[in-house]
Order: sequence, then structure tokens, then C-alpha cells
Amino acid sequence: MKKLIGLLILLITYIIAFLSGLLVTILLKDSLTLLIAVFIGNVIATIIVWLVGVLFQSASVYDPYWSVQTLLISLSLLIYYRNWNIGNIIYILCLSFWAIRLTINFLNNFSDISYIDWRYKLIKSKAGKFFQVVNLLGICLVPTIIVYLASLPFFLYIIENRQFEVANIFGLFIMLIGTMLELFSDLDMVKFKKRRHDNTEIIDIGLWKYSRHPNYLGEILFWYGVLLTYLFSSSFTFGKWYVLLGAILNNLLFLFISIPLAENNLKTYKPGFEEYKKKTRKLLPIKEQNRFSNRKEIGLASKILIY
Repeated sequence: MKKLIGLLILLITYIIAFLSGLLVTILLKDSLTLLIAVFIGNVIATIIVWLVGVLFQSASVYDPYWSVQTLLISLSLLIYYRNWNIGNIIYILCLSFWAIRLTINFLNNFSDISYIDWRYKLIKSKAGKFFQVVNLLGICLVPTIIVYLASLPFFLYIIENRQFEVANIFGLFIMLIGTMLELFSDLDMVKFKKRRHDNTEIIDIGLWKYSRHPNYLGEILFWYGVLLTYLFSSSFTFGKWYVLLGAILNNLLFLFISIPLAENNLKTYKPGFEEYKKKTRKLLPIKEQNRFSNRKEIGLASKILIY
């Protein structure tokens, strides 16, 4: 019952946030460019979600925003422009597959409205009385901005009424590969949790046998796929260089914040984590090259493969 009530609160929160953001966008679209109006509406929606999180003392109220933000904005743009061509339909289907997987993953971990992800608990312990400021800026607004920037290629694809081209298939394929990596990582994790004896054990099955973060790799690939689908359109010009920012910032977010945070936490309660770390790559799910006993001897190009 607690989970059901919690989900109902989340649903009402997100409906209010979406309608508020949509209203702000409509009010601003004639005085600002549409993308800027959408961005401001997106920020307003994020703040509403954050306020509900403050009310219930749970930063995880924001967690589903990752999966619904791009999908809802994209569907709104498609309805507004009526650009239901084959390219947009295929694009939105790939996006929906990603969004549904991410949402289901959240729901599997969600217990009730008081649920808080371990990362937020860690941040709260360090931020102290400034936590709600860190929550708004770091946990909510920064991800919102990065996901918005990463979504710009698709938004522009819709606004500019791009027609489907054979070259677009490559980007869509990368999106699907990324989502499948995340899905298989989730399934491996579910299987592992059923068989483990306690949480000190380290997952060593499926993709996790070769990669410490195959789910993060999938997320990184997905957004590069979104970008490539737009870049491979014949009418793309480098005057719109800003479409590159989102995928790159998302990549950096995982490499320098999410992954270090996760690994620093794992080694505090998993005794064998350092050994596991030596045997597996950070991201790419391929076997370690044993002949490289000293990574300092590897050239720059080879070092990249460590990930």
C-alpha cells in the first residue's frame, strides 16, 4: 500500500510539473525562441519536483525525471508541429524503449515516497545543512540541463521536420545498442541479487564480468546515438555546434562523478572490489589485455580502451 501511495504522489507531482512547464512554455514561446521557452518551462517543472522532494524529505522524487523529460517534451513538439513522419516515429519509438526501461528500473527499487537513493544519502551526509541547496542545484538542475542539452538533437530533428535518411539508421542503431546494454545489465543484476548470499558479494556474471559499469556505458551510448541521428542528416551544419554539448557533458558526468562516487562507495563494503577492479574494465565489456602489466607503458590511444 505504501508503494502504491508513493507512486500516486509521484504521478500527481509529475502531472502538475509537466502542465506548469507547458504553460510557461506557451506563455514565453512568442517572446523567446521556442527552445529557450521549452528550457525555462523545463526548469520550472524541475523546481516543482524538487519542492515535493523537500516536502517529503526525499531527493529521489526527482529520479524519474531523467526518463520522462525528453519523452514528454518530444511528444509535445510532435503534436505542436504535427511532424509525424517515419523518421520521427522511429526516433520516438527508440526513445520510448529507453524511457520505459529506465522507469521500470526506478520502480523496481522504489519502496515508498520516503525512498532515497544511496547516492543522495551520501551527499546529504557531506552537505549537512546545505543539502537542499545542493539537492536543487546538483541533484536536480544539473541533470535536467545536461539531459535537455543531450536531447536538443531530437528536438531540432522534429522542429526542422527532418526527413528520414538511410544514414540515420546508424544513430538509431547506437541508441538501441545502448538501451539493450542497460536492459541486459539490469537483468544480470536481478539474477545476481537472487543468488547472492549478502551484499558484500560482487556481481561477476554477464556483462558485469567484463565491465564494472555496463549500465552506464549503455546510457552514454544512447545519447551519442541521439546526437549521431541528427548529425547524419544531410542538411546538418556545424553552425549548430551546441548540439554536441549534451552527449559530451553526459559522458563526463559519468566518468568523473557517477563512476567515482559508485566505486568509492562499493569499496567500503565489498572486500574484493579492488581485485575485481583489476580484472575488469571501467566501461567497455571486453577482456583485459594481460600483456599490459604496467598501464603507464600504454600509449594514449590504448589508455582510452581501459574504459
